[in-house]
Amino acid sequence: MKKSNLVLIPMCIATAIFMMQCLNKNKAVTHTENKNPAMITHKEAVDTLLKDSTAPVKPLIFKELDAKSALAFFQKTRLDSLFVEEYNYPDNGFYGDDRYRIEFLFTEAKQDAKDPSVYHIKGKNRHKKVITPFEGTIKFNKIRTFTDPNIDTAEVGAMDMTKLYATEGVFELAEADPKSSYSGLFKGTVKMEFSIGEDNRPSLWFYSVANLPSGGGGYRFDGTWTSFTKPDMVKPVVWAADLFRFANDILKDFSMGEREVEINEKYHKLGWDNFWENDEWWNEAAKPKM
Repeated sequence: MKKSNLVLIPMCIATAIFMMQCLNKNKAVTHTENKNPAMITHKEAVDTLLKDSTAPVKPLIFKELDAKSALAFFQKTRLDSLFVEEYNYPDNGFYGDDRYRIEFLFTEAKQDAKDPSVYHIKGKNRHKKVITPFEGTIKFNKIRTFTDPNIDTAEVGAMDMTKLYATEGVFELAEADPKSSYSGLFKGTVKMEFSIGEDNRPSLWFYSVANLPSGGGGYRFDGTWTSFTKPDMVKPVVWAADLFRFANDILKDFSMGEREVEINEKYHKLGWDNFWENDEWWNEAAKPKM
């Protein structure tokens, strides 16, 4: 592939950021009047980077860092930019037994001064038009390097994405008002893959056809929400930087097609009818959850 074409790959994906809530959230995208634009998905980028698209898919090769090496990695590498950028757009997810749409936006991520594997997080979520601030922590407890034998290393190298990592941890995010019956605690596990370039700046990794721990979502949060005032009220939640990589595993036929994804109309009633609207809800004042 020509080098000029390599440059077009990340540019095209950046164009799809708002549409699919994916790839690093590092550019603002203006939404047009077209309600059903063609979307360039990560699957298309993965196909482009394959060494041989006709060959059987080989498993990823992982190597876990020992405790000393892991500590050195977290001391040297800042991961906050993977969650928060100058121009942010929310991640999408499923919430509750009905898997209704929920959105999360991280507005702040700060590395702990004593433990570099811990990040203090602030943000907002929106569920059924109700916006709620939250804050808490993400703690990474495992870091692995990995290689993908399916990828054309020359093309990936030209994109400065040769060092690949997978990390796992736990999160706790508490919503704003602990006395409100509509606020609670999000708690669970987080899995994330990323590459690191020559400038030591990480970028989320979506480009493997073999199974990634996050399901290919860049990062994926899996857990529960528990009411502060009603401890027996517990609801499942999952969200990701690119929910569409694994959404069909949760809701059957949720997104139709592969390279030009459309949300199945039967799920529009679960909050997906306004997916194309760029209303910038994260800039609105918080409202009590209902």
